Amino acid sequence: MNPQGVVWDSVIGLIITCSLFLASGQTPAPRIDVLTNRYDVSRTGANLQEKILNARNVAAGQFGKVFEREVDGDIYAQPLIKTNVNIPSVGLRDVVYIATGNNSLYAFDASTRTQSQPYWHVTDKVLGQPVPKAQVTDLPPDQEYRNFQTNIGIVSTPVIDDHTSTIYLVAFSAGAGQHHFRLHAFDLATGREKTELHSPAEIQASYLGNGAANEDGRLQFRARKMLNRPGLLLFNGVLYLAFTSHLDGEPKFEGHGWIMAYDAATLKQIGVLCTTPDGIQGGIWQSGVGLAADPREGSPFPLVYAVVANGTVGGRNFGQSILQVYPGNLMGIKQAYTPPEFAQQNDNDLDLSTGPVLFPDLPFVLACAKDGKCYVVNRANMRLVQEFQASKNSYGGDRPSNIHGAPVMWRDNFNNLQIYVWGEEDYLRMYQFTGQHFEPGVKSTMRAPEKSMPGGMLSLSANGNTAGSAIVWAALPISGDANMGTVPGVLRAFDAANVTRELWNSEQDSGRDHVGMFAKFCIPVIANGKVYVATFADPPVPGKPTQPNKLVVYGVLTGDNPVPAPTGD
Repeated sequence: MNPQGVVWDSVIGLIITCSLFLASGQTPAPRIDVLTNRYDVSRTGANLQEKILNARNVAAGQFGKVFEREVDGDIYAQPLIKTNVNIPSVGLRDVVYIATGNNSLYAFDASTRTQSQPYWHVTDKVLGQPVPKAQVTDLPPDQEYRNFQTNIGIVSTPVIDDHTSTIYLVAFSAGAGQHHFRLHAFDLATGREKTELHSPAEIQASYLGNGAANEDGRLQFRARKMLNRPGLLLFNGVLYLAFTSHLDGEPKFEGHGWIMAYDAATLKQIGVLCTTPDGIQGGIWQSGVGLAADPREGSPFPLVYAVVANGTVGGRNFGQSILQVYPGNLMGIKQAYTPPEFAQQNDNDLDLSTGPVLFPDLPFVLACAKDGKCYVVNRANMRLVQEFQASKNSYGGDRPSNIHGAPVMWRDNFNNLQIYVWGEEDYLRMYQFTGQHFEPGVKSTMRAPEKSMPGGMLSLSANGNTAGSAIVWAALPISGDANMGTVPGVLRAFDAANVTRELWNSEQDSGRDHVGMFAKFCIPVIANGKVYVATFADPPVPGKPTQPNKLVVYGVLTGDNPVPAPTGD
């Protein structure tokens, strides 16, 4: 079929669909875009406009794997989705954007099972050679850096500007003995680099301070030793990037926490903040969650929120804290909350580990830690509203139940605000907000495997607060520690109104629906009746072909999504 035929097929199909809906007295469900990490800049983790999937059709025999997309590297960045992208010579298409650790960016068809080739693919020829993991640390020869299995390239979730049809990302690369972070901007429809926005922009920074590794009272941003882990934030025309070190205790303590602000129209750096200018550590990693913002803030200018992990506390140092940050070229810390037990948490590597989650209709921010505690803080004064033990090791023993997956939020059909959290070696738990504090609700009968990491990466889909529509989705290991290795994963779906009821999981028909290797810290993405799950590649086994990296897509197994033939092992 020629390209014009493809366009006319799309137009005719749209006309027929609209005609059928008009004849039935209904209107077509709007197509939903996922343009940023965790759906929105408040980082609630909830798509509340899902009209197709519900607690009835997500069930064995009705729901399963519908297609896969092969990519060239591990997927740390959350998939993003833009509907009705006008692809040249093709027409309007829904597109899913995938970035990999090998410095690749793919634009795949998000809904057509048979369109397996990308519409375009930006490679390391543009984004730079990814960095072998051995280059980023100075560990003794008998120690190995194992947080990454292969190369380090694009790790943070990109962000899409719908108004300018631009996708922004940060790529880490090496060449000629130098290491670089660069901020790129690409056209959504073609993958063309937007040089008119001065893309790519080299990411560099310095800051006055007497902290570790300072030179004559100034800290330098050292690209080789830093990791851009949190998803990008695009807010009021400004891009916010955040950085952490690769390891807390590496020799020399050269890593600090950094936040940088860039004008999205010019890629000019307009603000820089170091979290521990006179101390050590203070990385912002947030288990991959992006910085947060709320345009409805009562301040004259909306503020930005960050969660800082292990690090010095006191004076200008804000390790182990929830930060409220002035935006853009005003970059600076307005207020912060630091748990009173910060010293103990620092000493035992029980740092604040989730990104900030802003309540959608209340002036609170929520963040959780590796000791299983969550903190609700009033954004007006950054004072504690509630500290509660949200997760615990249900197998017994002294190993704390780390919380890495940020909680997700939903108001049910009775208008009760609920959060869901799934820590390591624990059950999926629901907590209900009374207006003043969270109280424990029900917990699932399913718990994360023993001695596994990092617990459940959660996402929620619902049609507003319509009864029977809300589903809690969880990606987690089947077994094993995903922090220091690659382990098999599973996707689970629970009724959000009653999490003791598991609706479906990808191991019920593993020959068809098996996820593959778990992509740590990457949430499942739900949009327009599909669930998109990132994966890692199988570890190499001598004598056995290596399975490629994949984006795995699930949906209702009817109509346009017939049950595919089993793929075998």
